[in-house]
Amino acid sequence: MHDRQRPTVEQREHVDIGPKAMLRRITAVAAVMLAFAVTGCADTSECRVVESRTLADSEKSPQGTSASEVLGMAKAHTGAFTWDLTLDGENPTNGDPEAMVTVEVAVERAAGKARHVVTEQVGSTEQNSGCGANLYVPVRLSITTSDGALQDEFAGDLVFGAERPGVPWIDVPFAFEELSGALRPTRAGSSGEVFAAFGPAPRGTIAVVHEAREDGSAIENWSIAGHWGDVSIGE
Repeated sequence: MHDRQRPTVEQREHVDIGPKAMLRRITAVAAVMLAFAVTGCADTSECRVVESRTLADSEKSPQGTSASEVLGMAKAHTGAFTWDLTLDGENPTNGDPEAMVTVEVAVERAAGKARHVVTEQVGSTEQNSGCGANLYVPVRLSITTSDGALQDEFAGDLVFGAERPGVPWIDVPFAFEELSGALRPTRAGSSGEVFAAFGPAPRGTIAVVHEAREDGSAIENWSIAGHWGDVSIGE
């Protein structure tokens, strides 16, 4: 498991995504995993699947919400977008932090069955891994920025349940060279990640991930390259 230090976006009025926090990525419905990284600490926690079944879009999950209802919460929206510098003042992409940019965000249902997955936490108990029941709905996430940097769709799962109660969200890795838009990383070999959370106050981030080798270990450096909504960058 690669070490990585990453932020979190939680359902609250103000979102702190400073480097001291951490974020879990759901990588697959069939194997829902969580990896933590804290400087000097190798403890890890994992969400182990204990129940998984498919649902029709109109079928209520045991928690009382259907895929159709979750899709209805993930409303298309337009807002101001900012390209961000790192805490060291570096630009992780070719996006212009001085430009006035807007972003259009939307999701639409993609092929595949909705799944209801229940997980339990195993391993370290020092951190709450956000395990529990979640509904996963295959979607295509559309992100379009007015500066032409992003004109793209990202395939992934819209997630609703235990980790961020009441807020549908999606987190998708991507390769910069596969983008239709002009966005590219400053450091060659970097990959990207898009995160979007819907609800009364939609928000999201575009991140750059760069893998480096140190003392024989692979370390993923994660930095926010752009954001929309109520997102605070820093300590």
